[in-house]
Amino acid sequence: MPAAALQLDELLYDSLDELSLPDVYLRLRELMESEHASIDDVAEILALDPALAARTLRMANSAFYGFRSEVDTISRAASILGMQKIHDLTLAASVSTAFENVTNELLDINTFWYRSVHCGFLCQAIAQGSGMRNTESLFVRGLLHDIGHLVLFSHYPAECRRALAKSDEGLDARLYAEQELIGVDAMQFAAELARVWQLPKSFVDSFTHLMRPEDAVGSLAREIAVLHIAVQFSFGIDSDLLIEDIVQHIRNPIWRLADLPPEVGAAALDASSMEMVDAMYLVLTRDERTL
Repeated sequence: MPAAALQLDELLYDSLDELSLPDVYLRLRELMESEHASIDDVAEILALDPALAARTLRMANSAFYGFRSEVDTISRAASILGMQKIHDLTLAASVSTAFENVTNELLDINTFWYRSVHCGFLCQAIAQGSGMRNTESLFVRGLLHDIGHLVLFSHYPAECRRALAKSDEGLDARLYAEQELIGVDAMQFAAELARVWQLPKSFVDSFTHLMRPEDAVGSLAREIAVLHIAVQFSFGIDSDLLIEDIVQHIRNPIWRLADLPPEVGAAALDASSMEMVDAMYLVLTRDERTL
């Protein structure tokens, strides 16, 4: 087995002891895969974990959706949003919970989630600008795309600090440095974690092909191209790159695959309401005991 594969397996094995999705999410996913799942069944399962249910409800009530009246029960949220959106919201809340105890010396966890939320909104805005309908799932994929870095920061702080020094050369350069220094990069690990967690295949494929969307199959390739553009803009903003420099880091075939002009990224920045980002960030990071 290649050394990189051994490194990935070892890192995954070490991480799974501290990273696991809540049993309630696993039961919810199993239920939704059946042909007889009902809204009442979903509400009954989520009721087994009041903290997760509360967090999911806060997401449904956030500025992201803008409902005029409060959504006060999971069953009402499911009936309004649909079961797939409830799944995606619960998944986002579950992953946030799974990483609550993962610490590192390179990045504050709240800063990480704020940037991740912003990336999710960027992805949604770009997807909407391209006329896509599956913007909810893309929001969650944008939100979760960088979870691999939390693990790498925790296990390999010195190597990751050296890789971070490459950020001004672009995301590709940083990931390449991680490969050279660690033997695995954050996107590889995110894809493998998604596979082991048995997340939807679209998540696994999105993280696997994030840097080369053209390698994906079928209609998913366009979604991953949109995700790639959002991630590049999010990374560039965090690295203090100019908009024109960010655009140059995105290869022309990716713009064509996404069926978007380069200026769409800058427009998405304007469309991503910071009020909405702030609201969703608080949902993902607020301590349940302070409610």
